[in-house]
Amino acid sequence: MILVRYGEIAIKGRKRREFERKLAENIQKALRRKGIIGKVKVIRGRILVDAPNEAAEIIAKIPGVVSVSPARAMDYDEVPVYLKKALRQFNPRSFKVETQRLDKTFLKTSMEVNREIGAFIVKEFGWKVDLENPELTVGIEIIDGKAYVFFEKIRGVGGLPVGTQGKVVVLLSGGIDSPVAAFLMLKRGAGITAVHFDQGKNAKKVVERVVEILNDYSPEPIELIVENHFEILKPYVFTLNKLNRREWTCVVCKVAMLRRAAEIAKEQGALGIVTGDSLGQVASQTLTNLYFETMSVDFPVHRPLLGFDKEEIVAIARKTGTYEAFLEYPYCDCPFRPERVVTQGKLEEFERIREELRKEGII
Repeated sequence: MILVRYGEIAIKGRKRREFERKLAENIQKALRRKGIIGKVKVIRGRILVDAPNEAAEIIAKIPGVVSVSPARAMDYDEVPVYLKKALRQFNPRSFKVETQRLDKTFLKTSMEVNREIGAFIVKEFGWKVDLENPELTVGIEIIDGKAYVFFEKIRGVGGLPVGTQGKVVVLLSGGIDSPVAAFLMLKRGAGITAVHFDQGKNAKKVVERVVEILNDYSPEPIELIVENHFEILKPYVFTLNKLNRREWTCVVCKVAMLRRAAEIAKEQGALGIVTGDSLGQVASQTLTNLYFETMSVDFPVHRPLLGFDKEEIVAIARKTGTYEAFLEYPYCDCPFRPERVVTQGKLEEFERIREELRKEGII
């Protein structure tokens, strides 16, 4: 039996049951995709999953889950007998008992259970009690008249169940940032479709690996749409060359990708486009250029990493596993990139470029 805890869902008021059902459904789907059959039951404050212990690591990656614990359910009177055998696998210098009583009809308080079970363990094993920094925590949760005993808490990703916030299209590269942006949107309950603008040199394979990793956080397989970067950008670059404004290539390149992503989003019924932009990180991500790019797309653009620095982004990438995929990313020197790029362009100059693009029928 696996205990699943959630946090933010519990304060959703009238939406709480809907969110609980969605989380249970997502857990079921994630287990099924891994070939694990498990019975999922929603109770107030917890989700119980009748599945092998190895399912705990899978469940911990489902957005909405705060923590999970492989546990054994029993009558309270059976706890000492169970612990006498189960605790032989441990040899800590210190321990504590931590009880949570979800069933308020249970006659003993959490403190009384802690003292009673703690005294039994001291007598049986001679271990020292340390309430501040124990080497082993014996967890007990009282649910529907049963005691659930466990010895570990696996931290989950938290957030909201995927599918409760609609769907978005994510511009996904093999770099560090965009996979983190995709993960954060999954964590906040949005389903995603990934769009990759391929420049060749095996970058697509790396992106496919990123999608495999992100799939562990998604109850449904993530669709990957691959577009030819050069074909998308070619007419834009042709116009810039004609205007002798090659320094605007990086900005216009982002405009081209966003506009194509908007078309895909509308086809899919998505509610926004997501990018891995981090303010000031590269030329196309200055506040001025982000303004130009956004004003050129008639669709919402979301940038969950805008206020993150590189170290914060890398930390999340390492935690989710996408950083390892980035290390395999081949260096792609874009043949369209000019020697000098605009970082603080003038609006009137950008408007002239847009007007020319309109005349050419590109936008």
